[in-house]
Amino acid sequence: MTEWKGSCQCCGVKTSMYSMSWFDERLICTDCSERETEHPRYDEAKEAELNAVRSGNFNFKGIGYYK
Repeated sequence: MTEWKGSCQCCGVKTSMYSMSWFDERLICTDCSERETEHPRYDEAKEAELNAVRSGNFNFKGIGYYK
């Protein structure tokens, strides 16, 4: 499991609020999380996560984030 160290693992900004990326295991700030929603594969990433959890995989690594 990825450990939160106070900075976004995508952009590096220091923050106390974060979430996990839908694309991989990075812990990201709310701005980066918001930017993810604009990614063309966002819906695919969410669906893959949901399917993994439904099948019992609670350690899904994600589909990967590509710019």
